[in-house]
Amino acid sequence: MKKLSTAKYIKFFCAVLVAALFLFAPGLTAKTRKVDKIKYPQLNKFQLPEIAKAQTANSIKLRLIKEEKLPIIELDIIIKGGEAYEPGAKAGLASVMARLLRIGGTKNTAPDKLDLLLDSKGITISFSAGTDYFNISLTCLKENFPAAVAVLAEMMQFPAFDKEKLEEIKTQYGSTVSRRNDDPGSINNREFKSLIYGKDSPFAAVLEYEYLENIGREDIAGFYGLFFAPDNMLTGVTGPIEMAEVKAVFEKHFGAWKRKARLPAYPVVKKQALDFKVAFAEKSSLNQSYLSIGHLGIEEDVADYKEKAKIKIFNSIFSRGFTSRLVRRVRVKMGLTYGIGGGIGSEYLYPGSTSFSTFTKSESTITAIKAIFDEIDIIRKEKVSAAELQDAKDYFLNSYVFNFSTPQRILYSELEREFYGVPADFQENLLDSIKGVTADDVLQTAQKYLHPDKMIVFILGKEEDIEGKLSELGKVKKIDISIPPPPLKEEIPEATPQMLEKGREKISALLKGKYRGYKKLKTMTMEMDTTLTMQGRTLPIAVKATSLFPDKSYSVMTVMGMKIEVIVNGDEGVMRQMGQERPMPKEDIENNNFGELYHIFNSKDKYKFQYLKEVEVDGKQYDVIYMFDAAKNWQKLFINKETQFIEIEEKVSKLPGTSGIAREVKSGFKVISGIPVAYRSKTYVKDKVVSEVEVKSVKVNPVVDKKLFDLKKKK
Repeated sequence: MKKLSTAKYIKFFCAVLVAALFLFAPGLTAKTRKVDKIKYPQLNKFQLPEIAKAQTANSIKLRLIKEEKLPIIELDIIIKGGEAYEPGAKAGLASVMARLLRIGGTKNTAPDKLDLLLDSKGITISFSAGTDYFNISLTCLKENFPAAVAVLAEMMQFPAFDKEKLEEIKTQYGSTVSRRNDDPGSINNREFKSLIYGKDSPFAAVLEYEYLENIGREDIAGFYGLFFAPDNMLTGVTGPIEMAEVKAVFEKHFGAWKRKARLPAYPVVKKQALDFKVAFAEKSSLNQSYLSIGHLGIEEDVADYKEKAKIKIFNSIFSRGFTSRLVRRVRVKMGLTYGIGGGIGSEYLYPGSTSFSTFTKSESTITAIKAIFDEIDIIRKEKVSAAELQDAKDYFLNSYVFNFSTPQRILYSELEREFYGVPADFQENLLDSIKGVTADDVLQTAQKYLHPDKMIVFILGKEEDIEGKLSELGKVKKIDISIPPPPLKEEIPEATPQMLEKGREKISALLKGKYRGYKKLKTMTMEMDTTLTMQGRTLPIAVKATSLFPDKSYSVMTVMGMKIEVIVNGDEGVMRQMGQERPMPKEDIENNNFGELYHIFNSKDKYKFQYLKEVEVDGKQYDVIYMFDAAKNWQKLFINKETQFIEIEEKVSKLPGTSGIAREVKSGFKVISGIPVAYRSKTYVKDKVVSEVEVKSVKVNPVVDKKLFDLKKKK
């Protein structure tokens, strides 16, 4: 037999592959797929393990699945309450409180001693807050179960709400606020929720610096008092233990707790009357758009398993899984995305979100959106095929058992079922109902729950790269996703013409006096040693910076032997680290330029300078200037009346691991070619030192290598 050459072999193989694809691909041939001929046996009837039930004298509900495989006990407690009940101006209260219950110590045990106690016995305890309830989880060895419940009882009944730990938590949460625009997917989810629920709804609440500042120990204690009580506890235990022992341990350590929960009314969702179709948020660093399309979903009828079955089959066919219609069209056929999903959404206590989300390259944004609307239109008009319907049923029925893969998952599912009042036979009835869903049911479900005329479109991306006009989709509204800065503790009076004039005079006087070198400043190099303090750890950082004014800079930071390069050239920039490179958003570059002395003295028309007052700090007299721009960025400058140096600056902290107002105190001034340089500085946030800087060398107007500012990666 004559052998095929390599090239011919490849061609022959490709031909066979293509023929196979056409032979077996659905819709490409009238022949029956071989997979359709496979006969599956009837599924075994799924049996849940027995769940023992009991209740303590003070109304703690106990549920147990006895599991003998490992000498480990796992415990979960559901407590009605959570984020839905937060006051609007204190969003984040539920999560802050839950975290403080874990790390804030008790009235008898300090936080650090509590941690040591748990570690010594191998006990893990966590508290978290969800929309509708708090969850408490505990894991321990069987032999340590009584001791673990004793510690848990102390934490729940006698929390200390330690002040220092509260500030630590607020700082950590403030750091998440500062980074909330880092992930475009999170922005997409957040802003879409705000559109359909309303920005003041607890179901779309966004953590802000201001809200964190509003949360004090009295708020924590008051919120705790509403929900944490024995009559509001639903407890599940799995492990090698009998219910009699579980009940005895809980009676011993929780039995004296007699208080009652005082549950507030559950909030109501209000439909939003929007006068636009498209909401667009600019993020110039993106080369693709993130988008969501949809409207309010539905509130579940906990007993209507037939409707639940129809929705599950619809979602499987239309928008969930690799074989869904949206995936086949937008990803496979059009090649516009790597992932797309969503569906008719529901929640037990409030309307969910019916929505479809994806990401696509900027140029194809409008094309992808139109394709989604086209598919919505088709499924609302035409019945699905018998093959689609059967595949969806088979997938759900065959994969359903994996929802109950461990005793812990089974019990937690049962706790949620009981919490929301879902009938005990719901799951069994749901499985039977899945089998009976018809193509007519899917069509009626689409018509009942999908309303394209009421759908809102949210897009996050770079508008100048989008092909076509957003107005093709309907009326457009621009959305501001900038992060409001932490509130000032002092109230800034409304600026008057006199205040603004006096402020500008003070800045002009500096430029003519001690800071006159900034008029001729072209380049500068600086070397410094910095220490950064985060969560009790001090990190030394060596910095070398080169600037070519007005808009180019190159800096190298060495941290624990690791080099990080940051290059800015105009309104573009990159950060390089360990062979990786990522672009810097234009917004970040603009924000970093704000408040730099070069820009203060050479771009005065961009800013307003409001004279506030004269103050005394550490025996020195200062003129205080409040500087701000049209984008609401602000900074306070403290000018020493005697030396005419800007010795103190206050602004929003940009240091990692911090949140709030940073006060930088400068000292050791030397004037070099008309440029005052502070050779030492300390920065405080909430009266704690977070960074210290010692300048090693400074050169004003040296010759610099312009290649340093080349954004192209050197090979």
